[in-house]
Amino acid sequence: MKRLGIALGLIVVVAFVVGAVLFSNVPPQTSDNGNVLSFTYTVSDNTFTFYAADGFTNYSWDFGDSSTGAGSVVSHTYQANGNYQVTLIADPSTGPSGSLSAFKQVLVTTVTTLIHHYFENLNVTMGNNAT
Repeated sequence: MKRLGIALGLIVVVAFVVGAVLFSNVPPQTSDNGNVLSFTYTVSDNTFTFYAADGFTNYSWDFGDSSTGAGSVVSHTYQANGNYQVTLIADPSTGPSGSLSAFKQVLVTTVTTLIHHYFENLNVTMGNNAT
């Protein structure tokens, strides 16, 4: 009988421990929102200045027109109007390793074509003498 009592006691203890693990109040793990790569930009005529979020390294930019850049703050002048996808790739300074990427569409509508008319550069001298 003593062995049966000890065996039942172990079953109760094991069931209690398993129940405690299954019903613990440990908060769920969520992703670290501090490692969200993003960027903003300002525009002056057809020059865009891009500002990457802090907390990253190895910033690499693709401006969508076959041009690239590097750094947390970069400027790029577009040569033609259009809709461009700007992509930023960077590595988090802390947390899990591996590159992250972010992208935005930018619309360039301020590029103007300069047309030099022939007469703008024509130099004409008028005099009082006729020959």
